[in-house]
Amino acid sequence: MAISSHSGVRPEFHRPLVLIGHAGFATDQTACGSVTSIGGSGFAAAFAAAALLDGVGLVAQVGEDFDLSVLQHLRIDMEGVVVRPGASARFRIGQSDDGSLSFDSDLGVAAEPSFDMFPASYLRARYVHLGSAPPSQQLAWLEFLSAKGCQAQVSVDMFEPFVAAEPEACREACARADFIFLNQTEYQGLYGSRPHPPVPVIRKHGPGGAEYLAEDITFRIPAPPADEVDSIGAGEILAGVFLALRIRGMDEEQALSCAIVVAAESVTEFGVAGPRVTDELERVRAKLRPTPRSPPGLPRTRS
Repeated sequence: MAISSHSGVRPEFHRPLVLIGHAGFATDQTACGSVTSIGGSGFAAAFAAAALLDGVGLVAQVGEDFDLSVLQHLRIDMEGVVVRPGASARFRIGQSDDGSLSFDSDLGVAAEPSFDMFPASYLRARYVHLGSAPPSQQLAWLEFLSAKGCQAQVSVDMFEPFVAAEPEACREACARADFIFLNQTEYQGLYGSRPHPPVPVIRKHGPGGAEYLAEDITFRIPAPPADEVDSIGAGEILAGVFLALRIRGMDEEQALSCAIVVAAESVTEFGVAGPRVTDELERVRAKLRPTPRSPPGLPRTRS
């Protein structure tokens, strides 16, 4: 994935990174209890990326019940956040002791993508990330970006319940992307008996770390030990951190190593924006060089 670095927002690109996903309220139920907090794939990835990279844009539809000051406090550009009459998306995710998930949602005002809310300037973004969402929504956004001539490199994130219910649509979304984030269960469901996708993949293994799989480079990074409380949302945290650090100039191995450490910290508390993961993100940002170098680019693979 041709992720190049910058010291600010370059004039030919309005945003270095735009994240498309849901922002609403998530109820996480684990063996340690149940908590409802601000969540959604768009919020989680944007929270992590904006802590490390200036100029991150979020595209999301929220209801009148959503407190926009939460996003403003996180330094997220809100040009693509639209408040609609009605209720924000609500997610209920249960995680059993064996790691299996139960999931249901009411997407509220985000049930259908509203392409008219997408800022025209975001079409000049350098990178666009599609957070985990129903594959019909991801495919609709991929079609919209293509029809509008957006030249951004596009990454997608998978989600186990959607892979189980709609594997063909999920494979199609992955086939149209430049970079894929998924876990081992999702990978097995999509590619277990099929060829590996021709684009770079980050395959997550939970406590076992994650792999980077590409044609010219393959490696695996272990995860540090963590006292798990709530692992829901850790994958979105990993994606946000990895993308931001690659844009800031880190190579793939360094970026994934840092992303795994941050994701491991996030599982030690409920929700995706707790104090421990916030502190870890601040430690990572403090170590970043003020003027990052440009990593070598990879050829585009998406048609």
